[in-house]
Amino acid sequence: MVSPYTGFVGKVWEEFPQLAEWHNLDESALPMWNLDKFIEAGYHNFLANRKPLYHLSTLIEKYSQENSKPLLATFEEIARYKFVEKRYQKMINNIPKIWVIANFGKTKFKTPSKIEVINCQNTELSKVWSVITRGPYGPFGLIAEEFEDGKFRGFFTLNPNVCRFTLKLMGKILSTKFNIQ
Repeated sequence: MVSPYTGFVGKVWEEFPQLAEWHNLDESALPMWNLDKFIEAGYHNFLANRKPLYHLSTLIEKYSQENSKPLLATFEEIARYKFVEKRYQKMINNIPKIWVIANFGKTKFKTPSKIEVINCQNTELSKVWSVITRGPYGPFGLIAEEFEDGKFRGFFTLNPNVCRFTLKLMGKILSTKFNIQ
C-alpha cells in the first residue's frame, strides 16, 4: 500500500510499513473517544481538523499529569503554544519534565526549569503536532502533520517502538535527546 503520508509523518510510516496494514481508508475523521478507547484500539490513523486533535492532546496531557510522566508536545507555531502556555506552567507541578517544540522564531520564553522550550524553526517539525508521554509499556501518543491549512493527517499509537523512533528522529532533527523511554 502506498503511504498516504509525506514529510515527517511519512518518514515514521516508512520505518514501520506494517502500519499500512492497520490503515483504514474509510476512516476520515478522528473520533472523540476517551483515552481508554484509543488505548484499546492500540493504533488509529486519521484525517482531522484541530478540534479532535486538541481533544486527544488534552487526554494524553491529563494522563501524563495523573501518572507523573514526562511529556513532549510539538506546536506548529508560537500562537499554538501561547494558547496553552499558562496551563503547561501549571501542569509542570505534576510532571517531571516537559519538552515544548515549536517554530518560535526569535521569541524567547521564561519558563520553569522543568519545561524545555526548543525552537524548530526552518525544520520539517514546524508542521508537526505531536503529544507523547510514557505509559506502562513505554512511550505512546499522537503524531500528526498539517498537510493543508488546518487539516492534519496522522495517527495515535500505543506502540513504544513507533514512538521511540519518532522521538529519535525528532532528536536528530533538533540535535537533542528526549528521555521518555
